[in-house]
Amino acid sequence: MKESLLFLPLTVIYLAIKSTLFPAFPAPDLPLIIVFYMAYRKAGFEAVLLGFVLGYIEDAFSAGIIGSTSFALIAVFIAVNLFSRKVQFSTPMMRGGGIAAASAVKGIIIYTIIRASHAEASFLSTVVLQAVVTGATSPAIILFLSRITAWVSPQSFKDNVN
Repeated sequence: MKESLLFLPLTVIYLAIKSTLFPAFPAPDLPLIIVFYMAYRKAGFEAVLLGFVLGYIEDAFSAGIIGSTSFALIAVFIAVNLFSRKVQFSTPMMRGGGIAAASAVKGIIIYTIIRASHAEASFLSTVVLQAVVTGATSPAIILFLSRITAWVSPQSFKDNVN
């Protein structure tokens, strides 16, 4: 719960800066990285709800079709949760590749929704470039998120004993 209360304002600040100062610059997709981080760490209702809220906020900041990013982030959450049962995202290379693939899936879903509403969208510059940038920067961002999580909710040995 503490993590959600920290990730939500962090995402709002990030989206405000991205949408005002760098609207055309391919910045890493922080909401996607947070959803990926939550999905492979723990799969609970809190994480799904956080993914929906982050997607809705991203739609509001990007002036996109409301609900498209929420739908895409929940689909990514489900896929990562299912894959994390078979694949361990323990190395930075695995996390970067997984996040790049998740970014491509999210981009394809949103691109399909935009094209279905008969709006124009470019595939190469939005989906592929976003996936490459997000995948390349994700190991450092995941490290930052894990340190913030450890700082907000430290775990002791007593917490792990059952």
